Amino acid sequence: MKAPYPVRLLASVSACLIFASTPLGLGQSTSDKSLEKREADLERQRLDLEKRTLELQRKELELEKTRLQLQEQQSGRSLSMNLSGDVLFDYDKAVLKPAAEEALKKVAIVLSQFPESNVTIEGYTDAKGGKSVNLPLSRERAIAVKDWLVKNGNVAAPSITAKGFGEDNPVAPNTNADGSDNPTGRALNRRVSIIVEKPAGATATPTP
Repeated sequence: MKAPYPVRLLASVSACLIFASTPLGLGQSTSDKSLEKREADLERQRLDLEKRTLELQRKELELEKTRLQLQEQQSGRSLSMNLSGDVLFDYDKAVLKPAAEEALKKVAIVLSQFPESNVTIEGYTDAKGGKSVNLPLSRERAIAVKDWLVKNGNVAAPSITAKGFGEDNPVAPNTNADGSDNPTGRALNRRVSIIVEKPAGATATPTP
Protein backbone atom coordinates (compact mmCIF):
# COMPACT_ATOMS: atom_id res chain seq x y z
CA MET A 1 0.00 0.00 0.00
CA LYS A 2 1.46 3.33 -1.10
CA ALA A 3 1.90 6.22 1.35
CA PRO A 4 -0.27 9.28 0.82
CA TYR A 5 1.15 11.64 -1.76
CA PRO A 6 2.11 14.46 0.70
CA VAL A 7 4.09 11.94 2.80
CA ARG A 8 5.90 10.62 -0.26
CA LEU A 9 6.72 14.15 -1.36
CA LEU A 10 8.08 15.10 2.08
CA ALA A 11 10.30 11.99 2.16
CA SER A 12 11.68 12.79 -1.30
CA VAL A 13 12.46 16.39 -0.33
CA SER A 14 14.20 15.24 2.87
CA ALA A 15 16.31 12.72 0.94
CA CYS A 16 17.36 15.40 -1.56
CA LEU A 17 18.36 17.77 1.25
CA ILE A 18 20.43 15.09 2.95
CA PHE A 19 22.11 14.12 -0.32
CA ALA A 20 22.85 17.74 -1.19
CA SER A 21 24.22 18.72 2.20
CA THR A 22 26.49 15.74 2.83
CA PRO A 23 29.23 16.43 0.17
CA LEU A 24 29.33 20.10 1.17
CA GLY A 25 29.99 19.18 4.80
CA LEU A 26 32.75 16.74 3.88
CA GLY A 27 34.34 19.23 1.53
CA GLN A 28 34.42 21.91 4.20
CA SER A 29 35.99 19.50 6.69
CA THR A 30 38.66 18.45 4.19
CA SER A 31 39.44 22.10 3.38
CA ASP A 32 39.80 22.95 7.07
CA LYS A 33 42.19 20.06 7.62
CA SER A 34 44.27 21.02 4.59
CA LEU A 35 44.51 24.60 5.86
CA GLU A 36 45.52 23.42 9.32
CA LYS A 37 48.24 21.22 7.80
CA ARG A 38 49.64 24.10 5.75
CA GLU A 39 49.64 26.34 8.82
CA ALA A 40 51.42 23.65 10.84
CA ASP A 41 54.03 23.23 8.07
CA LEU A 42 54.64 26.98 7.93
CA GLU A 43 55.01 27.15 11.72
CA ARG A 44 57.48 24.26 11.65
CA GLN A 45 59.50 25.99 8.93
CA ARG A 46 59.49 29.25 10.91
CA LEU A 47 60.74 27.51 14.05
CA ASP A 48 63.43 25.70 12.03
CA LEU A 49 64.61 29.02 10.56
CA GLU A 50 64.74 30.60 14.01
CA LYS A 51 66.76 27.64 15.29
CA ARG A 52 69.26 27.95 12.46
CA THR A 53 69.57 31.69 13.00
CA LEU A 54 70.25 31.21 16.72
CA GLU A 55 72.82 28.52 15.96
CA LEU A 56 74.63 30.85 13.54
CA GLN A 57 74.63 33.62 16.13
CA ARG A 58 75.98 31.21 18.74
CA LYS A 59 78.84 30.20 16.44
CA GLU A 60 79.68 33.83 15.72
CA LEU A 61 79.77 34.63 19.45
CA GLU A 62 81.91 31.56 20.09
CA LEU A 63 84.37 32.62 17.41
CA GLU A 64 84.57 36.14 18.80
CA LYS A 65 85.08 34.79 22.33
CA THR A 66 87.85 32.50 21.11
CA ARG A 67 89.55 35.37 19.29
CA LEU A 68 89.47 37.52 22.43
CA GLN A 69 90.91 34.68 24.52
CA LEU A 70 93.78 34.19 22.09
CA GLN A 71 94.69 37.83 21.49
CA GLU A 72 97.25 37.87 24.28
CA GLN A 73 98.89 34.71 22.96
CA GLN A 74 99.68 36.16 19.54
CA SER A 75 103.22 37.26 18.90
CA GLY A 76 104.14 38.62 15.49
CA ARG A 77 103.51 35.89 12.93
CA SER A 78 103.03 33.22 15.59
CA LEU A 79 99.81 32.22 17.32
CA SER A 80 99.84 29.74 20.22
CA MET A 81 96.97 27.82 21.76
CA ASN A 82 97.41 25.67 24.86
CA LEU A 83 94.92 22.94 25.68
CA SER A 84 94.79 21.08 28.97
CA GLY A 85 95.86 17.46 28.60
CA ASP A 86 93.30 16.49 31.24
CA VAL A 87 90.50 18.00 29.13
CA LEU A 88 91.63 16.07 26.06
CA PHE A 89 92.75 12.74 27.52
CA ASP A 90 92.31 10.42 30.46
CA TYR A 91 95.42 10.12 32.61
CA ASP A 92 98.20 8.13 30.91
CA LYS A 93 96.07 7.66 27.77
CA ALA A 94 96.35 8.97 24.20
CA VAL A 95 92.74 8.44 23.10
CA LEU A 96 90.72 11.66 22.89
CA LYS A 97 87.84 11.92 25.35
CA PRO A 98 84.36 12.84 24.06
CA ALA A 99 84.64 16.15 25.94
CA ALA A 100 87.74 17.03 23.88
CA GLU A 101 85.62 17.65 20.80
CA GLU A 102 84.30 21.01 22.00
CA ALA A 103 87.81 22.31 22.65
CA LEU A 104 89.11 21.05 19.30
CA LYS A 105 86.17 22.61 17.46
CA LYS A 106 87.29 26.00 18.75
CA VAL A 107 90.84 25.29 17.58
CA ALA A 108 89.53 24.35 14.14
CA ILE A 109 87.59 27.63 13.95
CA VAL A 110 90.76 29.59 14.64
CA LEU A 111 92.84 27.56 12.18
CA SER A 112 90.24 28.15 9.49
CA GLN A 113 91.15 31.84 9.67
CA PHE A 114 94.70 31.05 8.52
CA PRO A 115 94.36 28.40 5.79
CA GLU A 116 97.86 29.05 4.39
CA SER A 117 99.64 28.68 7.74
CA ASN A 118 101.89 25.89 8.97
CA VAL A 119 100.65 24.30 12.18
CA THR A 120 102.74 22.45 14.77
CA ILE A 121 101.13 20.40 17.51
CA GLU A 122 103.33 19.78 20.54
CA GLY A 123 102.47 17.21 23.19
CA TYR A 124 103.75 17.47 26.77
CA THR A 125 103.40 15.41 29.94
CA ASP A 126 104.23 15.83 33.60
CA ALA A 127 107.36 14.32 35.12
CA LYS A 128 105.75 11.13 36.44
CA GLY A 129 106.58 7.90 34.68
CA GLY A 130 109.99 8.75 33.25
CA LYS A 131 111.07 9.80 29.76
CA SER A 132 110.78 6.30 28.29
CA VAL A 133 107.02 6.48 28.94
CA ASN A 134 106.34 10.19 28.64
CA LEU A 135 108.05 10.86 25.33
CA PRO A 136 106.03 8.35 23.26
CA LEU A 137 102.85 9.24 25.19
CA SER A 138 103.24 12.93 24.37
CA ARG A 139 103.90 12.11 20.71
CA GLU A 140 100.83 9.87 20.49
CA ARG A 141 98.69 12.59 22.04
CA ALA A 142 99.94 15.17 19.53
CA ILE A 143 99.19 12.78 16.68
CA ALA A 144 95.67 12.15 18.05
CA VAL A 145 94.97 15.89 18.00
CA LYS A 146 96.42 16.21 14.50
CA ASP A 147 94.30 13.34 13.19
CA TRP A 148 91.13 14.89 14.64
CA LEU A 149 91.85 18.29 13.07
CA VAL A 150 92.58 16.74 9.67
CA LYS A 151 89.48 14.54 9.76
CA ASN A 152 86.99 16.88 11.43
CA GLY A 153 88.49 20.37 11.25
CA ASN A 154 89.25 20.56 7.52
CA VAL A 155 92.94 21.19 8.19
CA ALA A 156 95.19 20.10 5.31
CA ALA A 157 97.39 17.20 6.44
CA PRO A 158 100.59 18.50 4.73
CA SER A 159 100.38 21.78 6.66
CA ILE A 160 100.22 20.22 10.14
CA THR A 161 103.01 18.50 12.09
CA ALA A 162 102.81 16.57 15.37
CA LYS A 163 105.69 16.36 17.86
CA GLY A 164 106.11 14.97 21.37
CA PHE A 165 108.39 16.48 24.01
CA GLY A 166 107.46 14.40 27.05
CA GLU A 167 108.24 16.16 30.32
CA ASP A 168 110.53 18.77 28.73
CA ASN A 169 109.71 22.49 28.86
CA PRO A 170 107.43 22.43 31.94
CA VAL A 171 105.30 25.51 32.51
CA ALA A 172 104.97 24.81 36.25
CA PRO A 173 106.93 22.90 38.92
CA ASN A 174 106.19 19.17 39.09
CA THR A 175 107.26 19.17 42.74
CA ASN A 176 107.15 21.64 45.59
CA ALA A 177 110.22 23.31 47.09
CA ASP A 178 110.42 20.59 49.78
CA GLY A 179 110.42 17.84 47.13
CA SER A 180 106.80 16.79 47.67
CA ASP A 181 104.45 16.20 44.78
CA ASN A 182 102.77 19.20 43.16
CA PRO A 183 99.53 17.92 41.56
CA THR A 184 98.50 21.39 40.37
CA GLY A 185 101.81 21.98 38.65
CA ARG A 186 101.79 18.55 37.03
CA ALA A 187 98.28 19.15 35.71
CA LEU A 188 99.45 22.36 34.03
CA ASN A 189 102.35 20.51 32.41
CA ARG A 190 100.03 17.91 30.89
CA ARG A 191 99.10 19.93 27.84
CA VAL A 192 98.98 20.14 24.07
CA SER A 193 100.26 23.30 22.43
CA ILE A 194 99.19 24.30 18.93
CA ILE A 195 101.44 26.81 17.21
CA VAL A 196 100.34 28.54 14.04
CA GLU A 197 103.08 30.10 11.90
CA LYS A 198 101.27 32.63 9.75
CA PRO A 199 102.75 33.52 6.34
CA ALA A 200 104.20 37.01 5.98
CA GLY A 201 101.44 39.56 5.67
CA ALA A 202 98.74 37.01 6.52
CA THR A 203 95.47 38.21 8.00
CA ALA A 204 92.53 36.29 9.29
CA THR A 205 90.07 35.13 6.65
CA PRO A 206 86.74 36.93 7.19
CA THR A 207 84.02 34.69 8.51
CA PRO A 208 81.10 34.47 6.03
